[in-house]
Amino acid sequence: MKQVKVLFVLHKTVLMTGGTKSFLIMLEGLRQKGIQPIVAMPDREGVYSVIADMNIPTVITRYYDTVYPWVRSVKDVFLFLPRLAVHRTVNHFAIRKIAKALSHENIMLVHTNVSICTIGYWVSRRLGVPHVYHIREYADTDFGLYHFPSRRYFYRLLSAPQSFNICITKDIQRHFLQTGRKESRVIYNGIHEAIDTIPNQPKENYFLFAGRFIEGKGVLDMLKAYADYKAQATNVIPLYAMGEQPDQPFMNKLTAFVKAHGLDSCVKFFEQRSDIQEFMLHARAIIIPSRNEGFGRCMPEAMFCGCLAIGRNTGGTQEQLDNGKALTGEEIALRYDTGSQLTSFLTDISNHSADDYAPYIERAFRTVNQLYSSESNANNVYSFYQYILNREASHQVQHQL
Repeated sequence: MKQVKVLFVLHKTVLMTGGTKSFLIMLEGLRQKGIQPIVAMPDREGVYSVIADMNIPTVITRYYDTVYPWVRSVKDVFLFLPRLAVHRTVNHFAIRKIAKALSHENIMLVHTNVSICTIGYWVSRRLGVPHVYHIREYADTDFGLYHFPSRRYFYRLLSAPQSFNICITKDIQRHFLQTGRKESRVIYNGIHEAIDTIPNQPKENYFLFAGRFIEGKGVLDMLKAYADYKAQATNVIPLYAMGEQPDQPFMNKLTAFVKAHGLDSCVKFFEQRSDIQEFMLHARAIIIPSRNEGFGRCMPEAMFCGCLAIGRNTGGTQEQLDNGKALTGEEIALRYDTGSQLTSFLTDISNHSADDYAPYIERAFRTVNQLYSSESNANNVYSFYQYILNREASHQVQHQL
């Protein structure tokens, strides 16, 4: 395939989110294959400096996600319609601006990094090129976001001519009714380049949670199970919970729970950290309590670090665990369905040495190294690009005939 110029559209510039991390890994892999990227983003914060350091051209203009505004207070109720109108107006002008800026760039494909932003789709219509939605989230069940004006309207965009999509799990593909469509592919996120040996770092005495502190991540459910564990354990292992804290009322709820149950001495909250892999390397286990994770980078990231995982048997977490069991023939992590099962796992880990769980760690490492490497991700996305562009070229020839 000749060199292809692709416009990538980001909905946010927050640097440490899973979607941004996955995007950067994919972007570098595609660049190595000759893809020439241009990146559109709504501001010059966060990931902008990383993109600029890579000498990748950018288009910067304000735009918003194509979802209904949050309603979390009385003020939000009064501002709901004005915000909706402002977002629609700003997005309209952003589409025009981006399309105009790229009208002479010979863009061959537009690739939007999430499902909740339609800017890229409408830019692709103006440029007359195919569009790829990278569907990384359920939107409604994980983040409480709802497509504007409706989910049915979004389905129409997915099934439109020259419209394609990448789903990061089979379950997300099912969620958006894309299973079996030639225009849709399941391509797992790239986590790390393939490596030969498991990192073998000494384990320290703490459990780890890494993720956003929001309701859907199951943080409070985890704390309830941990409180039960502390009440019955003789050797209590502390819990370190790290990540972005975007919802202050929810954080207040978490800290109140910790105080009410006497967990102050053993539960430590940390804001988002750039050295999270260091904590993964040394943790006794990482806990993945999300109620409906889209894919969940934290678990395979930890597995690449040789960390035992305890995962809730739902969504993308369940799919990763099932993939590992299908590949190795046995469980690659401790999976749980209920809070009491999580409590039991925490207790068992406290009563055993880290070496007792080495077989899980080995199988997990083998799984992520084979299924979620950065090389595998780039190869699969590049192959999909080839399919799309070859198909479009064939349709154009048939049209001319």
